[in-house]
Order: sequence, then C-alpha cells, then structure tokens
Amino acid sequence: MKRQFLVFGLAFTIAMGMASCKQKSEAPAAAEQAETEQVETKQPNAEEIVAKAKAEGANWSVDEWKASTKDMMIALSPALKKLGELLQKMEAEPDKVAEIMGEMEGFKAEFEPFEKLMNEFEEVAKATVNGKAVMDDEAWGDELKKELGLPDDM
Repeated sequence: MKRQFLVFGLAFTIAMGMASCKQKSEAPAAAEQAETEQVETKQPNAEEIVAKAKAEGANWSVDEWKASTKDMMIALSPALKKLGELLQKMEAEPDKVAEIMGEMEGFKAEFEPFEKLMNEFEEVAKATVNGKAVMDDEAWGDELKKELGLPDDM
C-alpha cells in the first residue's frame, strides 16, 4: 500500500509539474499572439487616411496634419523601405545596375498605387494652411523619416 501511494504521489507530482510548465509556456505565446494582432491592427490604411484628409482636412490643426502624415508614412513605409533598399543597392553595386533596374521595373507596378495615394494626400494637405505648414516643415519630416527608419532621400 505504501508503495502504491508513493508511486501515485510521484506520478501526481510529475503531472502537476508538467501542467504548470505547459501553462507557463502558453502564457507568453498567448501574449505574443495578442501583441502581433495588436501590431497588425495598428497598421494604418493609406486609402482611409486620404479619404479622411479630403473630408476633414480643411479643419485640421497642424498637430492633426502631423499625426495623419505620420500615419500615412507608416502605412506606406514597407513600400518606401523596399524602394530605398533598391536605390541603395544600385549605388552600392554599380556593375549590377541592369539587374537592379529589372527589379525596379517589377516594383514600379507594385509601388504605383502607393505613389498615387502619397501625391493625392500631399495635394490635399497643400490646399490647406495647416497642411501646407506640415508639408513644408523639412526638419519635422527628417525627424519622422529617422523615427520610421526611412532613407533620407525619400
């Protein structure tokens, strides 16, 4: 009887240890998944930003224009970073310019909708006093590029 109780106690202890380890490993995974979902929902939509700027931009303050401009840059940053990488690659490897130009042509079709949205947003901004002030603020624009990790020549 003692032996059965000892074996049962040992099995119970091992099972509890495994269960607690499993719960601990699931908690960070759940937190990581929630964080990933939160990051995904934070990604602004460039089309929505342009539409909102058209509808409400005339009444925006400088700070509201800066926030919208930052959101726009965040929305477009993956495409802008890729373009910056291709430009840097072209400068670093001048002997492969033809190959890189081929990549740029493929990227051009992908980038065109983003370019249209950027131009449209800029036109709307420059049509307002506060928006124009933000678009003309080069120091703030340089800070924003640095913050977002975008190339200086963008």
